[in-house]
Amino acid sequence: MSILWIASAAGGLAAGACLVGALVTRPPANLLALVCAGAAIGAAATASMGLVAEYGTPLAGIAGFVFGCAAFAGGYRAAASMLLDALRPSHVRPSAADASDGSIAVILSDAEPFRYSPQHTAARLERLERSGSVRLTPGLLPMIFLAERMRYRAVRGPHPARYVVEAVAEAVRQRLARSAPPTSVGVAYVDGSPRLADLLARSGPQLAVVLELGPAGSLPFVEVCAEAERAATNPTNLHLVRPSIWRDQRLAQRFADRICERVPHDERQSTGVVLLGAGMPDEWRSASTAWEEDENYFLTRAVLLLQEAGFSQNMVRPAWVEWQTPSLSEAVRHLAAIGSARIVVAPATIVQPDLSTLIDLEREMRDARIPDHIRTTLLPPWGDDAVLVDVVASRFEDALRQVAHGS
Repeated sequence: MSILWIASAAGGLAAGACLVGALVTRPPANLLALVCAGAAIGAAATASMGLVAEYGTPLAGIAGFVFGCAAFAGGYRAAASMLLDALRPSHVRPSAADASDGSIAVILSDAEPFRYSPQHTAARLERLERSGSVRLTPGLLPMIFLAERMRYRAVRGPHPARYVVEAVAEAVRQRLARSAPPTSVGVAYVDGSPRLADLLARSGPQLAVVLELGPAGSLPFVEVCAEAERAATNPTNLHLVRPSIWRDQRLAQRFADRICERVPHDERQSTGVVLLGAGMPDEWRSASTAWEEDENYFLTRAVLLLQEAGFSQNMVRPAWVEWQTPSLSEAVRHLAAIGSARIVVAPATIVQPDLSTLIDLEREMRDARIPDHIRTTLLPPWGDDAVLVDVVASRFEDALRQVAHGS
C-alpha cells in the first residue's frame, strides 16, 4: 500500500481525535487542538492530492478523501469513547505526616468549580451513565462538554458557587475557633478538588465530622462518603452529621421569612409561591431515600409556615430545576392560571448558585409566557445566610459534643 494511503488515514484519525480535544478542553488547549486538527486535515488533503498524481486519475483522490473521512470519523469516535475514562481524576494520597491533633469539621459540598472543568463535567456524566439515568453516545458526548463550556462563558467571570461555600466555611471556622477542644474546618467537594477521601487522608487519624451542605443523602453524597470511609485511616473516626440541616426548624423558619420579607402582608393571599428544588433522576431514588425524606420534610414545614404567615395553601407549589416535575415554567403557569397577582420563586434546598440558577431560571420564567400584569420575583439561593451559617456551626458543635461523650 502506498504511503499516501497511510498518510490520508493517519491525518483523518488525528484530525478526528484533535477535534474532540478542541471541543472538550479549556483555552488555550482547545485552540492548540484546533490548530492540530487543521494541520492533520491539511496533511490528509495533501495525501489525497498526491494520490491523484500517483495514479493519474481524480478517482484516486476521491477514494483517498473518502478514506480520510472514514478515518476522521473513527478518530473522533475513538477519542470520544475514551473521554470519561481519560478524564477520571487520580487521587493522590497525602502522607500521614500531614496529620494534626484535635478534630476536623468538614463541609462537603456539591458546588460547581470556579471555571469550566472537563474533569468535573466528566465525573457528573459518568455518574449519570453509571446509574442508568442517561445513555451517552460517543458522537454527542463532546458536544455536551462544549455546551457546558459555553454555559460557563455565559457566567462572564468566575462561577460564584465555591466562593459561597468558602464564606460559609470561614464563618463556621471563626465560631468553632472559640470551642474546646480546637477544631479545624475544611471544605471538600463531591466532584472536584479537594475530594473528601483525600482531605481525610491528609488529616490523618484525627476525628473527622462531615456535614453535607446540599442534598444530603442523595446518591452523589452517598458515594463520596462511602469512598471516604473506605479510604480513611481509621473509619471509626469518621462521623456524618445526622439528621441533615434540612430537618432544622430554624432553617425552615428563615426560608419562610425570606419570602415574607419580599411580600407585604396584605398581598400574601393573592401571591403565588414556587418552592424550587434542584431535582434528581428517578434512577437515584433507591439510593437517595434519606434526601427525599429530608426534602419533603423541609418543603412541608415551609408550606405550613407560609400558611401561618398569610399565604394561601393552594398558591404554594413545589417545582424542580431538572429531572423532576413540575418544572419551574409549569409551576409558574399553574399559579398564573389560578389567579396569582404576583409570583415569588424561592430556591428552597439550593444552597449555592449553580449554572441553572445563574442562566436557566430567567429563561424558564420567560418560557412560562404569563400575562404582563403578573409581577414576578426570583429570589437567590441561600448563599452565606447568617441563619444557615448558625445552623451549620451548631450542628458541628452538637456532633462534636456527642462524639466526645461517646453517644
